Amino acid sequence: MHNSILNQTVSPQTIAIIGGGLSGSLVAANLLRNATIPISIKLIERHDEIGKGVAYGTRVNCHLLNVPAGKMSAFPDESDHFLKWLHANGHTQVTASTFVPRTVYGSYIQSILQEAQAKAQAGVEFERIVGEAIYIDTTTYTVRVYLNNGRRLQVQKAVLALGNFPASLPEPIAALGKSNPYVKDAWAEDAISRVRLAPRANANLAPDDSILLVGSGLTMVDAVVALHQQGFKGQIHAVSRHGLKPCRHKQTTPYSAFLNLETAPKTARGLFHLVRQEIKVAMDRGQDWRAVIDALRPVTQELWQALAFKEQKRFLRHVKAYWEVHRHRIAEEIAEVLDTAVQSGQLRYYGGRIQTCQEFEKGVNVTIRERGTNTDIVLQVNRIVNCTGSNCNYRRLQHPLLSSLQEQRLFRSNTLSIGIDTAANGALIDADGKVSELLYTLGTPRKGNLWETTAVPEIRVQAVSLAQELLKSLNFQPYAAIEVSKLPKPVMLFRQLFDKESSTYTYLIADPETKEAILVDPVLEQVERDLQVLQELGLTLRYCLETHIHADHITGADKLRELTGCLSVVPEKAATLGADDYTIDGAIMELGSVRIQAIATPGHTDSHMAYLVNGTHLLSGDALFIRGCGRTDFQNGDAGLLYDVVTQKLFALPEETLVYPGHDYQGRTVSTIGEEKSWNPRFAGRSRNQFIELMNNLNLPYPKKMLAAVPANQFCGKVSMWNYQI
Repeated sequence: MHNSILNQTVSPQTIAIIGGGLSGSLVAANLLRNATIPISIKLIERHDEIGKGVAYGTRVNCHLLNVPAGKMSAFPDESDHFLKWLHANGHTQVTASTFVPRTVYGSYIQSILQEAQAKAQAGVEFERIVGEAIYIDTTTYTVRVYLNNGRRLQVQKAVLALGNFPASLPEPIAALGKSNPYVKDAWAEDAISRVRLAPRANANLAPDDSILLVGSGLTMVDAVVALHQQGFKGQIHAVSRHGLKPCRHKQTTPYSAFLNLETAPKTARGLFHLVRQEIKVAMDRGQDWRAVIDALRPVTQELWQALAFKEQKRFLRHVKAYWEVHRHRIAEEIAEVLDTAVQSGQLRYYGGRIQTCQEFEKGVNVTIRERGTNTDIVLQVNRIVNCTGSNCNYRRLQHPLLSSLQEQRLFRSNTLSIGIDTAANGALIDADGKVSELLYTLGTPRKGNLWETTAVPEIRVQAVSLAQELLKSLNFQPYAAIEVSKLPKPVMLFRQLFDKESSTYTYLIADPETKEAILVDPVLEQVERDLQVLQELGLTLRYCLETHIHADHITGADKLRELTGCLSVVPEKAATLGADDYTIDGAIMELGSVRIQAIATPGHTDSHMAYLVNGTHLLSGDALFIRGCGRTDFQNGDAGLLYDVVTQKLFALPEETLVYPGHDYQGRTVSTIGEEKSWNPRFAGRSRNQFIELMNNLNLPYPKKMLAAVPANQFCGKVSMWNYQI
């Protein structure tokens, strides 16, 4: 039976993911979870740990998530996934409203990747590479990735999961020089981790020193909390252009949607005033402003994209600071730490611009011009920590990988100087406006196109969509590798037979020279018909081949085996007793000039096989119908898995491949892969989540013969054995 396993001769196509933080790890996990074709995933990360990145790799235990646990699932279609993981891993007291430590969330992402790797299907490989990608070039079909350790990878697709780059220093601070010991970046390990109880030495901090934090957003919050945990007692100054203070989270009642793309103003000023007006209405009703801001979340990206370029610039200049402080809030426990520091006088906020920085023996004198008064304030500080957030201006970023991409015109910086231009599927757009078929990204690099794209709720959706896009675009066609033109003519005898009661198609395939035949999905009530056709055509039946364990009819395999001496063949994972042989994914059965290749297509059931005959005729069973597909609500069906195998395997076949389904209820007999990709309403234009939702809401009655058919078919149609077992 297993004369050849075609998959073993096909090298898996490779996807490189550059960056092993949250976004890169989620893309890798979704690829591992959903891949049904042989692929190799290379996750490249320069740090020792993957899955954490800067945000979740913090060593400060009191750094909490800025979103409660109930909203932090890594998977958009499994809202309680993180909460279940927490409870299963010893965090039993956590509720949906708890703000858990970021270090815990980093461990969660790591466990997701480990679990996905352990459960990946055969042929799906994963390699974690410690190193830094420093150069990329492309050919027509491949990407070459060069690492700082001298290794070179040749891959079919590459994902730039670059995350956030350190902020650039304001000019007066940059003038002090890059090596100035008193200036640190907030993301550097030694920025605030050297508080010493002894007197200052080598520019380390003493407990009573004075610190200037440049920026008053979430990065500043992290710095204050870390200093608090270390027992720092000195003065903390926080300066930003607007002097805005972080806002705390508060439990609210969900607020109804109050605008959409059609009704929304098309100017930044109009949007600003409308939101302020809605907040006033909400507060007059006793509701909280936070609920109004949260109600904008589902449409934020659409609203941003609907704004003209000049209006986006106005938003960034006049509204951005106010939006971010109200949109990106902090846990109440963290807010209490900041409030206590303010009340004690330890923490002071300033609104204004830094004018000059002058170094003295033990620190720096910083002159700030206050917003609104134009009064100059001079602060004497022992350390300056840059907390201005990430740098999104890809034109100015100094990184060898980005420089190589820019030199080759492989990306185009967004005109707003935030991020790079991408297509809707995350593909890079090059300097000439061409959408790449090789390079993709997600998260922060898409900020100019999407605006809200840096938080977990946005990144997890992008990771799922990008993984699906990559799997569907790999052009994986090992099942179409048979060169039919080299086979002797005539190639085969092919007949489509029909059982009216169950609307089942049975397929008779034979070699016209040897007269050897095979029947696919025979029906017990049609055995006499099948025998008659075999006799009339002078054929010898060698095999009865099943696509799966049927629930709508009893197979004729056992009866035909009894009458003709043929062998019964079923998929390898089918829960059957008494089969003569089992077929596996990629196996080829040969009958003279006829070659039938098995394609594992689980989803309708957990052991479904489709069969590709001579590379031209696809017997799709219940995985793919003409303008439909089989149901997924019993026999361990899985709608997501069915979507994956159809889109990744069957739709990767040549479009002229003929599709012969296991059933049809409208009198249709044959289709093509090209037709089904374009016109099948179950798949065409539907995302994986949309397909799952559709399949989960079909509400079909169970097949009439299910209670009899399934047990009988578990014995290859041996009805007497089934009766005896009962």
